[in-house]
Amino acid sequence: MPSLDAYDSAMPDLSTAAQQGHVYDTCRPEILPFVPDGIGSLLDVGCGTGGFGRLVRERFGPGLHLEGIEPVAAARESAEAAGFDVVRGGYFPEALERGDRFDCVVFNDVLEHMLDPWAALARTRAHLSRGGWVVASLPNILYLPVIARVIARRRWDYTDEGTLDRTHLRFFTRSTMLEMFAGAGFEVARAEGINNQWYTGRWDRLQPIAPLTGQFQYLQFVIVARPAAAR
Repeated sequence: MPSLDAYDSAMPDLSTAAQQGHVYDTCRPEILPFVPDGIGSLLDVGCGTGGFGRLVRERFGPGLHLEGIEPVAAARESAEAAGFDVVRGGYFPEALERGDRFDCVVFNDVLEHMLDPWAALARTRAHLSRGGWVVASLPNILYLPVIARVIARRRWDYTDEGTLDRTHLRFFTRSTMLEMFAGAGFEVARAEGINNQWYTGRWDRLQPIAPLTGQFQYLQFVIVARPAAAR
């Protein structure tokens, strides 16, 4: 397994993605309900232009200490005006100081961009306050439209966005997400699928059977976890 020391230099060039807007301008309101109540501080890793941070600020109010990490300068400037107390440049966890602790660390579709997300998650524990949480959204490689397209075309074609985004370095199923968190020393409290809309539009006739497709219907899964020793 590659060392985390190498992942910073192996990160893809995200400036093009930032210009395209599909990564950095999303607010991700579907993630907000997964953020636990009662937290006093939150770190948004890969906060982009700060859309999710604005929602977090609206929910928790000015008493929440809100920080972000964002490697792209143009996006970081927008995030700084979105209600964050601090927006750090660079990558997680190198951008943090040894003593930085948060009640909640959020990875909104970020871990799959890392060369070694397993090690990054393990190191997250050092930046959680006692009883702290991790909330992570991860693409589901078993999303039915993606699998069907690969089978039909006999090709794995990368795209500019979505599950097969060309900047994705790692791919997960629900089971391997859970294994990654367990291996990093976390206990998973919730693992729920989101964005199950493949049966809309020209596929709307298939909506009645959507519940039968299980995890194949979800574009992403959200994992809510805390260090196993915290229980």
